Amino acid sequence: MSAHTARIETTLTREHALLADKIGNEVYASHYAERKAYRFALGCGAVALLASIGMNVSLAHRPMANRYIRIDEMGRAQAIAYSDLNYSPREGEVRTYLTDWANYRYTISRDTVAKKYPLNYYFLSQTLASQLMTDDNANHFVSQVVGGQIEQSDVEVKNVTITSMSEETVQGARIARGNALITLDKLYSPHNSREPRTEHWAMTVTYYLNPKQVSDQAKIFPQFETINPLGLTVTEFHENRLSVDLIAPGTTGPLQSFPSQVPAGGSR
Repeated sequence: MSAHTARIETTLTREHALLADKIGNEVYASHYAERKAYRFALGCGAVALLASIGMNVSLAHRPMANRYIRIDEMGRAQAIAYSDLNYSPREGEVRTYLTDWANYRYTISRDTVAKKYPLNYYFLSQTLASQLMTDDNANHFVSQVVGGQIEQSDVEVKNVTITSMSEETVQGARIARGNALITLDKLYSPHNSREPRTEHWAMTVTYYLNPKQVSDQAKIFPQFETINPLGLTVTEFHENRLSVDLIAPGTTGPLQSFPSQVPAGGSR
């Protein structure tokens, strides 16, 4: 049985040729429109990318607005932004943060010493903080307080007097320098001390304020901006115990008052 394949010959008519040309033109036009849309999308993306880069460069070179804390007449803290560093500290603000520093440094409590006492270093110059931190670590200060080897005491800051303050510009930043006198009482209660008493202390403090350093310090110590938003920096202080009031057992009043013969503390 033999198989035969029939040969089919197709002759394109004029209509068929026109139809083929029309289909080819439509396919070409479709591909061209697609490429055109693709190029348009790429162009828009490039423009958007360049605009984004330009905006980022502009923001990077824009002067940073420095934030400062202003203490109002009611003692409330208010954050204010100054882009031109036209900042002039008020005595009330300086007194507020000197009081905070004194409370952090001189409140000796077994429950809070590990958390609160180290905050006093945020108010000290780098040199002074390093010196006192080394002394405290060598003496195992925190461990001795927690272990009961050092008496616990509360602190009542009686007054902070700004004795001098001036302003100057250093490396484009306006800072204030000054001196202050702090008077405070250390309260050793019958509950915490075998010798209940109230010690009256006075200390002279040399300080400066540089709010511009706050953001730099906050990069290393994130809580710096909250603890010391004015950039108050104590460079030197001298302690002097003025007198001691003994407290009678079972009472809260003084039993006997006598002056200190030898100044305690000394130069720091």
